[in-house]
Amino acid sequence: MHLHIITTLMLSLATLFGTLPMERPQSFAATAGEAARAARTSPVQVGEIAPDFTLEDVQGRNVTLSAARGKTPVVLVFYRGYWCPYCAHQLGELRSLLSPKERVKLYAISIDPHVRSKDFAAKIAADKRGAIAFPLLSDPGFRTIDAYGLHDAAYDGKEFEGIPHAAVYVIDKKGRVRYAQVSNDYKKRPTNKDIRAALDAVK
Repeated sequence: MHLHIITTLMLSLATLFGTLPMERPQSFAATAGEAARAARTSPVQVGEIAPDFTLEDVQGRNVTLSAARGKTPVVLVFYRGYWCPYCAHQLGELRSLLSPKERVKLYAISIDPHVRSKDFAAKIAADKRGAIAFPLLSDPGFRTIDAYGLHDAAYDGKEFEGIPHAAVYVIDKKGRVRYAQVSNDYKKRPTNKDIRAALDAVK
């Protein structure tokens, strides 16, 4: 009986002073990622301020969207990945979207790691029509993809979890989205002519 009383007393004191083991909380990264996905269930639309981000290019250099604010428009392309032939065709075509001295930023985003993006760029350039001159940015945790509401849930739990629906945004100098095209059919992408018309309207 005495042992039972002592044990009960020790448990009470432990609970009072917080010394009992507690359930381990989820990691910040996990909860932040879940919050981002929960917060944006539909794609960013025309008229909204484009969500800011900082992502690395294939050289490991940080690229921040808001660095272009007040300076140049931005064309933002989300593509499915290095393994997608439709993405290869799209990025290949985008080589001719801008003139060499045009003051416009063009960024392409996927979940691919740097080495895959480098190989992908080299594969596209093998057609001898020129190198990929715009940054390929890596979003391995797909937080930026989630922030734009582009997460393709059809790939959850699979090898390419986190890939986006293919999308193109044109963002003006104030950071506002002026053109948005999200492709639910990954085989269909806006043409350079479509993007050019949207871009000319904001310059």
